[in-house]
Amino acid sequence: MKFKPIIPFRGTTIARAFLLNAILIGITTALTIEVRRIISEHRYTKDFPDRPHKVIATAIASILIGFSAYMVMRTLFGAGGGMLAPHKPYPTFL
Repeated sequence: MKFKPIIPFRGTTIARAFLLNAILIGITTALTIEVRRIISEHRYTKDFPDRPHKVIATAIASILIGFSAYMVMRTLFGAGGGMLAPHKPYPTFL
């Protein structure tokens, strides 16, 4: 089956690539800040013994959020090929 994004808006120009990247960074940053706030305030995690434990937990959450956001953007917009992508999309997802 041929891969088709839901919304055909790929980063084939500098402006489009910039817009898609800004959306990805915004999603990842906002969710990472919320995860860090939850880790700092939640009753089970606010008593972590020191700051490195909170940083490691936040970094792992940020990696998972970033990966998920990129997969969603790939599915929605076909993002990920950048300006090197051909005008016709690749026949497979990855």
